[in-house]
Amino acid sequence: MTTAFFCFSDPGEALAGRLAEGPDERVVRVAPGTLSESVARWWPAADALVFVSSLGVAVRAAAPHLRDKETDPAVLVVTEDGSTVLPVTGAHLGGGRDLAERLAGRICASLLLTTRSDRAGLTAPDLLASRRGWKLLGREALPGVNRALIEEGALAWWTDVPAFLPPLPEEYRPAPSSGEASVILSPYRRDLAPRQVQLVPRCVAAGMGCRRGTDTDTLRRVLFRALESEGLLAESLAEIRTVEEKRDEPGLAALAGDLGIPLVIVDREEILSLDGDFTPSAASRHLGLPGVAEPCAASAGYLLGRRTASDGVTAAFSLLPHPGGGKLTVLGTGPGDGKYLTLEGRQALREADAVVGYRLYADLLPPAWLRGKTVETYSMGEEEKRVERAVSLAEEGNRVVLLSGGDPVLFGLAALALRTARGRVPASVVPGVTAAQAAGLMTGAPYVNGLVLLSLSDYLQPWENVRQALEGAARSGLTAALYNPVKRDLEEKLAAVRQIFGAAGYGEVHLVRDAGRPGASVRRLPLEDLSAEGVDMRTLLLLPGSSVERVGDLLLDRRGYRAERAGKRGADS
Repeated sequence: MTTAFFCFSDPGEALAGRLAEGPDERVVRVAPGTLSESVARWWPAADALVFVSSLGVAVRAAAPHLRDKETDPAVLVVTEDGSTVLPVTGAHLGGGRDLAERLAGRICASLLLTTRSDRAGLTAPDLLASRRGWKLLGREALPGVNRALIEEGALAWWTDVPAFLPPLPEEYRPAPSSGEASVILSPYRRDLAPRQVQLVPRCVAAGMGCRRGTDTDTLRRVLFRALESEGLLAESLAEIRTVEEKRDEPGLAALAGDLGIPLVIVDREEILSLDGDFTPSAASRHLGLPGVAEPCAASAGYLLGRRTASDGVTAAFSLLPHPGGGKLTVLGTGPGDGKYLTLEGRQALREADAVVGYRLYADLLPPAWLRGKTVETYSMGEEEKRVERAVSLAEEGNRVVLLSGGDPVLFGLAALALRTARGRVPASVVPGVTAAQAAGLMTGAPYVNGLVLLSLSDYLQPWENVRQALEGAARSGLTAALYNPVKRDLEEKLAAVRQIFGAAGYGEVHLVRDAGRPGASVRRLPLEDLSAEGVDMRTLLLLPGSSVERVGDLLLDRRGYRAERAGKRGADS
């Protein structure tokens, strides 16, 4: 999304620099008297114009250029003090509302929404269309449909492609027939009632073949004629598919580019493996294939009919089995409730269609953050099951958040999830605060010089490996945090902790329970008194290192500063 940030002063430019994070986000310092010229230059080139200024400046600058809310760039205002972000125009179809939310998150600003449905927490059809990249038809009926959504708190919808659709917001209720629906979700041309709008999902793949050197205009004409014969809308096209031999056809590449969809090359082996009664084609003689248009379309989904052939061009269509655009985000939720979630993590949750995770992690989040999303929870021990489910939901076109307590890379699901998603869906990790970080805050500052993090669990690795890691940690002399004191042979495990760390000179252990959660507690024991009593999976064992001293109720590590050495001499005298 190309975004231009207009600023007019040094403080405004500094704020714009904080807001502009991506390679397509540009800071534009506006010299006195050049605002009209700058806006005129960026208006056709940008998807959004953000004014770090007053609302009046933005309105006067944008007003002469406003034509159509579907094609105009979104216009936003960020107050120069960084306290408020306001979407002005293009909030729904232009993506301004969601961009405003992202920008507010980047600088911890207040988000000021003025559209009634947004303020009520409802997803209007035009906002849904923008988020999904779907075309909206029947815009003249949109005000009435949105008014009904606000007054009734729900909208009735109907579709003829039920298998394709991702989960819809909870305020969307299925209607028994198309005539009773306010929102029609369909790739087909339909006669809409005065009170209906249509959302056109990109759910159709076009298989195409052509003679060598066919020009783009001919390809487009045959494609659109074929769409019309099937009753399909051009806006429903998700991709064009062809064979390896047509990879370098400039007309096909240009057509796909003009339509804003990818050109997908189907492997010869995949075509030959397809079962189907395809229309006889010259491809069998020239390429040794059962055809081009129909097999290529069928490789993507359910074939919708026979090919259209004209002017040396063939085209056929299929219905995709699920929407594209799915992705997986492995989210570290921190050790406790939502206050430990990063801004990036909060944004990932806002954008998610589905949330999958261990039941406790989901329960610790504020319920409002999960409202309107598909939420699936699992028990302890079902890690592989929930990872596979999260990846499967992403393959269906959902934006999925997989919850992982603390930080996903530390004793979490990051490696398993990334390995499972590899080659299937895009996946990323959002880091989180660890239980050890929360425990450190509760006890003072016990690991300024470093920290060793280990798991006592031998469910996924041999106990001998765990023991070797404990011995290495004890030799380091650093503060150690021991996670996952599992029930199995717990007394024997803790006996090993006493023996190994005691022999290395460690003298005490702090049992931090429910770090970062309501009711968190810390219990200090001589290391020799450590036992299984009061120790479970909600307990972190913190063993202060050799450079840590107790100052009142605090554990404070010594870094070697002069003030620390002076304090030590004074304490020793």
